[in-house]
Amino acid sequence: MRSLLFTVIISTLLYSCGDDGRMSTDLINIPTSASNNIEENDEFAVIEFEEMEFNFGTIAAGRRLDFEFKFSNSGTAPLLIANVQSQCGCTVAKDWPKQVINPGETGLIEVEFDSTDRTGSLTKRIDIVTNTRPAITQLIIKGNVIGPDFTKEDLE
Repeated sequence: MRSLLFTVIISTLLYSCGDDGRMSTDLINIPTSASNNIEENDEFAVIEFEEMEFNFGTIAAGRRLDFEFKFSNSGTAPLLIANVQSQCGCTVAKDWPKQVINPGETGLIEVEFDSTDRTGSLTKRIDIVTNTRPAITQLIIKGNVIGPDFTKEDLE
């Protein structure tokens, strides 16, 4: 019995002492976000994009296009972007701010679209997961991709 108790105490001490290098979640764990009781003076982050949708027009299959979605934190609390994720592998978030964006500050989310093996009219969604309400903001990339048998008139 003593050896079991000793093992439990040592295990607890070993696992509880140590910095695992994780970022603090204090800014995400805002008490008002866990409640439906929203007070008039509560502070929230608000992500506001200059453009929510980008239309790349008509392109030939096989091209890679880069886009930048500019945003600002128009709220009253720090903004954190937890993840940027697209619905398929042809659209990839290349870069976004990993640090806190304070109220009034701006940032960029860089996205790449690869039209290889894609043809036709396309609409791709990108989900931005943040500490805002609602937690997910959706951006759209759309356009038309034409295959190798296109004519010059198809590009106009």
